[in-house]
Amino acid sequence: MSTLDTSSTGLQALLSPGTARSAVLPVVRQRVSALEPTLARICCYHLGFTDERGDPAGAGSGKLTRAALMTTAAEGVGLRPEDVRTQAAALELLHNSTLVHDDIIDADELRRGRPAAWKVFGASLAILAGDALQALSLQMVVDDPGPGRAEVSSAFAEALRLVLSGQSREFTVRLGSGADIAAYDRIVEEKTSALLVCALVTPALRAGRPERVLAALRGAGRHLGLAFQILNDVEDIWGDPAVTGKPVRGDIRRRNPSFPVLAALAADSPVGERLRGLWHGDGTAAAHLQEMADLVEESGGRHTAERVSRGHLDSALEHLGRAELAPAASAELAVQFDRIVNRTT
Repeated sequence: MSTLDTSSTGLQALLSPGTARSAVLPVVRQRVSALEPTLARICCYHLGFTDERGDPAGAGSGKLTRAALMTTAAEGVGLRPEDVRTQAAALELLHNSTLVHDDIIDADELRRGRPAAWKVFGASLAILAGDALQALSLQMVVDDPGPGRAEVSSAFAEALRLVLSGQSREFTVRLGSGADIAAYDRIVEEKTSALLVCALVTPALRAGRPERVLAALRGAGRHLGLAFQILNDVEDIWGDPAVTGKPVRGDIRRRNPSFPVLAALAADSPVGERLRGLWHGDGTAAAHLQEMADLVEESGGRHTAERVSRGHLDSALEHLGRAELAPAASAELAVQFDRIVNRTT
């Protein structure tokens, strides 16, 4: 593809999720298939390319959210989607490495509606598969000969460092007694926002855009991650498993202090006190979890979470407006931001 249709209609057709999928998935499949055979089999299963026997499968491979953001941001800074295709594929691999590891850490048995990789192949091999995806991701950006290679490689390494830091910090908050919104925000900025920031800034780094543009894109990614994660926490408690691909109330069962819970626990009321007592107990029966969910909602935790998520989305769009991107690409990114946070089609 040598030219881009920069009209709004043409851009939407070019950079639809299906287009990002067709551009990036072949790269992902090719690179993962070249891994050591056992690791390749596990990674291909996790990505939905194959079933547990290694036969072709029609399972979903994810929404390629970060790849779509990166290819759209590329047009915004005067690049073509193929100019960042390798980086977009690498970021999807890095993201999926965190999913493989998260499922093990959280003992989540389902991923995208089917058994998680660790349930099929065992935790030890799944850990190695996640590590292999991380190494492959970094190798892809380091080996790419395009402009801004050093800066992009540094951005990927920093994103990985932040994700690992956030994962470690989450254990401290989960087990400690001082969990609050500020601690929650920091974890989300590291675990979730870091990869979204990487998706948005990578094209600007390749295009040599100035620091003010990078700062605006970093701000957009930071707030987008917070908006997404807070609403994702709402879905964990009250969402539809057919949409999320996981059973509801996993965070409550693990006593993982998600945003609605933190907001509810902060409420100075008898309801908040009742919730606090149940939270520090060890009940995991369905009725116990349902009661906690009801108390979170009665305490205003759900309403507060939805309101704060909307505020972060508005802030993300404000930062996006300061990023000096081509208007059509900026408009398409705004649509993608809403789709990410609200799971709109």
